[in-house]
Amino acid sequence: MDSLTVSSSMLIPSASNVEITPAMLGVLWNIAHELDRLRVPENYGDAKWLEIPSKKLRNPDGKSDNQWLKVCLDRLMGVKLGGEYRGDEWGAVILAQWELIEGGAVTRLLVPPAAISAIRAPKTFAKIEITAAYRLKGHARRLYAALADKKHMDQTHWEYPLGELQALFNLQGKYDKWYDFSRYVLTPALEEINDFGTVNVTAKPQKAGRSVRAVRFEWKWKNLDSARITDEENERHKSARHKTSDGTAPPLTDTENERQAQLAADRDGFNAWKTETGGTYGQYLDWKKDNTSQ
Repeated sequence: MDSLTVSSSMLIPSASNVEITPAMLGVLWNIAHELDRLRVPENYGDAKWLEIPSKKLRNPDGKSDNQWLKVCLDRLMGVKLGGEYRGDEWGAVILAQWELIEGGAVTRLLVPPAAISAIRAPKTFAKIEITAAYRLKGHARRLYAALADKKHMDQTHWEYPLGELQALFNLQGKYDKWYDFSRYVLTPALEEINDFGTVNVTAKPQKAGRSVRAVRFEWKWKNLDSARITDEENERHKSARHKTSDGTAPPLTDTENERQAQLAADRDGFNAWKTETGGTYGQYLDWKKDNTSQ
């Protein structure tokens, strides 16, 4: 979603086509409060009429009439949302219709289903984080906790010296070589975090010469559509995760395509090495580790 960004702790709207003013933000907060009070679910599926006292939507320090409120509501009708959910593109506005009734004392607002999903997103993100905290195990949980502290400090990246990172996992001298540490600890932990959590995290080894000295982590908030999919998958039994209704796996994602390409490259590398040396796959792995940067 390009025109509405949501964190797990607050609603922070921004739109490329319309500037979000403090007055518009105030209306959005009141809409969010009313949806919460009515317990409207994030995946409601239909447009929802809300009736809110107009004085709650106005600037408390401003005029007592609805002149600026009407301008604000008109602007909200121009805020466009858009994205791609499970391969299907969609577009919407954040407010479809407004009416002032009872002599202007009450404002009726028609909120489209896509806008409900966006406005309710903080609860979705918070739910995902709670799920991740309980479902992540071992190395993934330790790394997620460490990165969450940095993420909540509004950082978008963090670099750990390799020794400090290994100590974070409490490995007690295991996996000292970068190849082993990356393969058996870091990569599986990242895969779990990206599957269950609220962010997409990548790790980039930082080298001094041929040796890995540190790891730089970078992360981005999942957009609303990705968060919805994560939330749905987290609700499913582990045996049914990422499978369609007929039990088959969905089309490969870019990440899975990259993984499959790497597996193919590994197979090709082993076959070429075997042709030259006549060794076994186990010997090939030992040779590869010895020739990988430490």
